[in-house]
Amino acid sequence: MIRQLLIGMSLVVWGCASQPVETIESGLPAASDKKVLVATQNSKFKQAVVSEIYDRLNQNAIYLKIIDVNGLKSQSTAEFSAIVIINRCMAGRPDPRVESFIDREPQKNKIIVLTTGIQDSWKPDTPGVDAMTSASVLDKSDQIARSIVERVLAMATSKDSTP
Repeated sequence: MIRQLLIGMSLVVWGCASQPVETIESGLPAASDKKVLVATQNSKFKQAVVSEIYDRLNQNAIYLKIIDVNGLKSQSTAEFSAIVIINRCMAGRPDPRVESFIDREPQKNKIIVLTTGIQDSWKPDTPGVDAMTSASVLDKSDQIARSIVERVLAMATSKDSTP
């Protein structure tokens, strides 16, 4: 029991001690009615996925804001067509900030969550959240990013057709 507690605490400290992701914005928020928020953590795999998402969404005239998962608690989300969260699973659970954000966000149907882990495959049990899991395999990052972009574009398009 104590061993599991120490391992869990180590994972939390290690996960919270990684370098924060720099905030990046692409496009002009006022010039686009299609806006996407990406909240991520720092790893080579996650950077590759976010880079591919960035490149593909830039081709579609979509405003994109990339933030660290830490920024979710203070980020207003009402203006975004889609919210992509890329986080790691630690000891069978996601980052607590991700769970807290999902619980607080009223428009769960615009959330896409990618959870990475070696063997863990946590998905939120909240109805309406589009959840994916993946191992952090760099060779698969473009495939994962394409899947996320397809989902984002579907959300942005469905928002356009709403009267």
